[in-house]
Amino acid sequence: MLLGDKNDILSVLRLSYDNLPIHLKQCFGYCALFPKDYVFKRRELVQLWMAQGYIQPSHENEYCLEDVGDEYFENLLSRSLFEEAEVEDADDDILSYKMHDLIHDLAQSIVNSEAIILTHDVKAIPKRVHHVSLSVATNEVSKDLMDNPIRTFYIVRDYSVYYSRNRCVSSLRFSRVMKVGLIGRIPTSLGKLIHLRYLDLSCGFFENLPNGVANLKHLQTLKLYNCFELKEWPRNMKNLINLRHLEIDIYNDFTYMPGGLGELTQLQTLPLFLVGNESDSGKGSWHKKRMGGGLSELKFLNNLRGQLVIEGLSNAGRGGGEAILEGKQYLESLHWSGSEESEEEMEAIVSVMESLQPHSNLKVLQVEHYRGVRFPNWMMMNDGLDLLLPNLVTITIRDCVRCQVLPPFGQLPSLKVLRLKTLPAVEYMKDYPLLAKPFFPSLKTLDIYHMPRSSSNGWGKRLDVAAQQTPSYPYLEDLLLEFIRMELCLQLICASSSLKSLKISDVEDLISFPQGLQHLSTLQTLSISRCENLASLPDSIGCLTSLTELQIDFCPKLTSLPEEIRSLQNLQTLVILNCLYLSQRCQKETGEDWPKISHIPHIIFR
Repeated sequence: MLLGDKNDILSVLRLSYDNLPIHLKQCFGYCALFPKDYVFKRRELVQLWMAQGYIQPSHENEYCLEDVGDEYFENLLSRSLFEEAEVEDADDDILSYKMHDLIHDLAQSIVNSEAIILTHDVKAIPKRVHHVSLSVATNEVSKDLMDNPIRTFYIVRDYSVYYSRNRCVSSLRFSRVMKVGLIGRIPTSLGKLIHLRYLDLSCGFFENLPNGVANLKHLQTLKLYNCFELKEWPRNMKNLINLRHLEIDIYNDFTYMPGGLGELTQLQTLPLFLVGNESDSGKGSWHKKRMGGGLSELKFLNNLRGQLVIEGLSNAGRGGGEAILEGKQYLESLHWSGSEESEEEMEAIVSVMESLQPHSNLKVLQVEHYRGVRFPNWMMMNDGLDLLLPNLVTITIRDCVRCQVLPPFGQLPSLKVLRLKTLPAVEYMKDYPLLAKPFFPSLKTLDIYHMPRSSSNGWGKRLDVAAQQTPSYPYLEDLLLEFIRMELCLQLICASSSLKSLKISDVEDLISFPQGLQHLSTLQTLSISRCENLASLPDSIGCLTSLTELQIDFCPKLTSLPEEIRSLQNLQTLVILNCLYLSQRCQKETGEDWPKISHIPHIIFR
């Protein structure tokens, strides 16, 4: 692009910028901090704007700055000042964004010398600079960093600057935003940076956060992702009265959570809560702080949003009185995780779970390693679970090895995904009597793994005085069945008329399929593996007219394919693995079954 053309375009873009209200001008100009092609997350950018005081509280909801910030972001996005970025392995739920090079040039021209990106070419930092980002290692300007009133110190890439982070951290006394990574030890002087609103110490190697961190009373966001060495929290975390986001990994080696979190009532992000052992309160105040707070700490944190994982329920003692979660209307995902417990502790957990009834807005529920025989009463309601959890979309029940009866999940009107994993004692799903209510009216994905005691007689039958009815699954598209009884396997297949993907594995007593597979006309993928007694496929397989992929793995008694497989003209891929006799019969030109499959473009044997 010629220089004149570029200047003309920038002039036009400048006119668009001039029409922005002042609060959006500030937010857009701040993005000059990022290098060209830098990919950022909406959530992080809104938090950075908040830290600089660019977001004005709404009169309608003065506490929810994040929602106002989202509106700012949407406004800039709608004006094409941001664009979505394609990132490999990105979380589908977290979109990434960047600025076009010309938009980035516009942002830098606007802020002039207030923001600077340090590179090897920068030999000094002008006095007017308030916002600094680093993307390469440089020692040239370290003294200027200490002398200037820097409000933002942002390391773009964690590997770039390792040489003197401790010194920089302790000297940026005017900073509102600080992002540093790969830091080995946090200086105690960090607690003197009283203006900090945003602190990102992710990917650090430190073992403890200094107690001085609790002095950062203006802190809104604290990020500690990938800090796998962290063992000690500061005392008096309750002093961080403005903390809104405590961002940590769900999977880490924490042994306790800091006490006093229950007093941080503005907290919106708390991905993990480890229940402390309240029964140890008599062992001294320091021991109690190390053990963290009890389950009651969560009671008044009603601004929590997103995901919450609760672990260590066996430490909660006997509960069931207080409602801990009912007031959390913004919480979308809830995950309970237990552990190996004694008989007494298991009884206590059953009691505690009565107090964990979530708000009706909940969308995702996961229960894992629960050792009780029964689920809490509020989950086992004969009629009314659909009113209690009308917005629930995804349920995962995993490794609950003593549970014998599943709640009546078929009532839930919005449920799309149901995953049942390693439930060896489950015999049936609880019935509910009203035939007028549809059964699993929205279910699209059903995964069942290792439920050896459950049979078709106890799975989802609804009874009234006059009739017995076996349900159907009218919208089910993906069905995965592993380590279950043949009768349940076949009942679920026959009751599903909209399947697109069917995967069957380790069904030991499966000898043959029913002939009535013609209803599976929408099926596109069929996988059968480790069914050692399966001797034949049904002739009705020819009715699977939408089938594009068929995979058979380790079915040693399956020695031939049915003649009707010739009619599967849409079948593009046939995979036969670990089936010696069947593979021999399907060999090109020489196998007896070759004429049946010669029309298939891709055939794989192994």
